[in-house]
Amino acid sequence: MAKKVLLIDDDPLIVRMYERIFSFANIDIKTSLMPTDGLAQASAIKPDLILLDIMMPDMDGLEVLRRLKGDDVTKAIPVIILTNLSDEARSKEAIKLGAASVMVKSDFSPKQVVEKVQAALGTTK
Repeated sequence: MAKKVLLIDDDPLIVRMYERIFSFANIDIKTSLMPTDGLAQASAIKPDLILLDIMMPDMDGLEVLRRLKGDDVTKAIPVIILTNLSDEARSKEAIKLGAASVMVKSDFSPKQVVEKVQAALGTTK
């Protein structure tokens, strides 16, 4: 059975790109362009891993992370922060809040992001 990943990112181009890339890697990817919808989806589908952007409208990714880790239903789901910000203070805060790791989008190719997710899911070939 394919592993489920939830991507919460407000950039439709990023979302579409990762939908394609993850589907080629046989990973079932669900997406949300809005943080509040992403929180609801995380509770409903209980993905194996969440990829989370930091800079989003209405609620930033660190607040989403706080809520995920504060909810009994979602607190055990690994979260990888996938952001355009190479802000060390925010990265440290994300790790402190419970993120498994922080990846700066410009430092990793989409293929490398998939490989990191596969490794975290234990599905590396």
